[in-house]
Amino acid sequence: MTVAELTALENHSRHAAHHRERRRALAILGHHRGQSLPQLATLFAVRYATVHDWLTRWQGQGLAGLAEGARAGRPPKLDTAAQKK
Repeated sequence: MTVAELTALENHSRHAAHHRERRRALAILGHHRGQSLPQLATLFAVRYATVHDWLTRWQGQGLAGLAEGARAGRPPKLDTAAQKK
């Protein structure tokens, strides 16, 4: 991993807009620093396959692969302005 990638991941782990993106960046950094996938899965309370997917997306897409995507579920009743209050 290059110095630029490490710097980008460290910044993303602290300043990403969504907490899930920060968590994914921390997992990638942990793997780079020698933690195994089972250790990371336990640490982040997710399945092994989830951590593996994060690493695969990082390798294929970089930071864009860690971005928060659309989620299933009921749409919010409040509009965006009301949610911010």
